[in-house]
Amino acid sequence: MNHPEIEKKIICEISSVLRKTRGDDQRKWLEEPLDFDEADRLVYLKSALAETLRLYPSVPEDFKYVIQDDVLPAATFVPAGSTVTDSIYSVGRMKTMWGKDCMEFRPERWLSPEDDKFEAPKDRYMFVAFNAGPRTCLGKDLAYLQMKSVASAVLLRYRLSLVPGHRVEQKMSLTLFMKNGLRVYMHPRALA
Repeated sequence: MNHPEIEKKIICEISSVLRKTRGDDQRKWLEEPLDFDEADRLVYLKSALAETLRLYPSVPEDFKYVIQDDVLPAATFVPAGSTVTDSIYSVGRMKTMWGKDCMEFRPERWLSPEDDKFEAPKDRYMFVAFNAGPRTCLGKDLAYLQMKSVASAVLLRYRLSLVPGHRVEQKMSLTLFMKNGLRVYMHPRALA
């Protein structure tokens, strides 16, 4: 909606994959959801989804309970019984981690130099929308599969536009959601 050039790249990628797997008849593209192989090929779409989660993580804050005295990497002592809160929302907007363009929506930051592979940050704790290390969400791959499936199903059929005058606001909670929902018009899409 706000980035038509990115939307166009996503549509081109989905169309290219489906043309290779289902042929030129666009009706066949819409008959069935993506299969695993098709979804796996959607590298740019995955990059756009990761960039969305970087800026708008579904769980904006994470809490950990300290069971024994510990010292954090920055030499901060944390006594047993404490709660440590990590603001995933804030980390996704830190210039020191993501650079001067940290507030820009740029899916390309997740792509290999050849733009053909998804590349998560080298520091796995830099992007923790699905947690990291031994606590990585077991459903991460399934979540990406579902997001790709839903996004492709919607974007192949419709172009979305925000309802004029609708105020988009986030509501911080255990999960991040829209305070007033996200009201959009769905315009039928004619694929080229």
